[in-house]
Amino acid sequence: DDDDDDDGSSDEANASESTEASSEEGEEEEEESSESGESDSDIDEDGPLHADEGESTDEESDPSDSEDAPIGNDLGFDWDAEKTDASMTDVADEKAGKKGADKAPSKREKKRLKEARELEILQKEQEMRDGDHIPESAMEFEKLLIASPRSSFLWVRYMAFHVSCGAYDEAKEVAERALGAIPASEEAERMNVWAAYLNLENKYGTPSPEEAVKKLFTRAVQIADAKHMHLTLVSMYERNAQEDALEESLKKAAKKFSYSAKIWLAYIRSAVLKNDSEKARKLLDRATQSLPKHKHIKILTRTALLEMKEGNPERGRTMFEGILRNYPRRTDIWSVYIDQEIKQGDIQRIRALFERATHLDLNAKSMKFLFKRYLDFERSEGDDERIAHVKQRAMEYVSNKFGSAAE
Repeated sequence: DDDDDDDGSSDEANASESTEASSEEGEEEEEESSESGESDSDIDEDGPLHADEGESTDEESDPSDSEDAPIGNDLGFDWDAEKTDASMTDVADEKAGKKGADKAPSKREKKRLKEARELEILQKEQEMRDGDHIPESAMEFEKLLIASPRSSFLWVRYMAFHVSCGAYDEAKEVAERALGAIPASEEAERMNVWAAYLNLENKYGTPSPEEAVKKLFTRAVQIADAKHMHLTLVSMYERNAQEDALEESLKKAAKKFSYSAKIWLAYIRSAVLKNDSEKARKLLDRATQSLPKHKHIKILTRTALLEMKEGNPERGRTMFEGILRNYPRRTDIWSVYIDQEIKQGDIQRIRALFERATHLDLNAKSMKFLFKRYLDFERSEGDDERIAHVKQRAMEYVSNKFGSAAE
């Protein structure tokens, strides 16, 4: 996404998050440009609101989707995992030492040894990402951080290491160090640390988690991107089913950032997940009153997607039908609607949608896109008769569109 007011975004997680970006034009320009047969990014169903489902953009995706798990719960330490690596490193160091005793290394040799050591550290970091190995000590984390001081992944893992040992104060110290080590230009990396830090305070903060989160959040919004911090807080409360805190944070965010479609979508999603259709409708009305006109199609389509994917599919269908009545030439919206029906699995509904879409009077490029999608679907789900039907329909379109001109 990004709203016109966005400075950049990052979805948040205990370990890491994902991002996406999109742009919008005026309604008439949107309708004309959409006849390209390509999905418009502002209604991409894998938008940032679904990053916690593992759908990434970015989510784009971040190196870890452990957002739904508390810090430290997914570490699974294997205390014997690194014995082989350690012994191999010792042998390599011993050989290097023997060479050094005979002759001082040249600049080229020093460079080679440095690169080899950096490669070893990067390999260890990759092993951590793959879940094959977790450092066994603070010293090992410190060594890795010397090579990658800007890696939020390493810093958050280091925090999780301390939490797994019950050393909560040490985990906070690591978070503070991370915020000091990662420059302001690395906004996404810093946001990952803020997210992990908030989760840490929400579970183990003193004198109470509520006070600790409030204090840290007040500080964070003065330093980091304020809107993204509000979304981070919302996501944290949602994951932990803290309903009262979630509602309060959404109210504040909607009041402060009433011009942001992303904020309104987060609020609407909370109502959809509770199956509160009346509240979702009222929030959508408030959103369209607050947002600039060129963002209306975006929030309407995203809300329809939320209903199809996480709420009531019938409400989602009703919304899509209403949108397409007003924007019948938006092939990107047709495509997203079809995608959602394919996920619902009703073959007759899907075919009916394809038939309607391929009877539109659009430019050749858009119609080619729609017929190709229809043909791909029948090749996957239909039979030879259905495939022949789609091909015949396409030939009829070409004949009707270009036949008289060709003659």
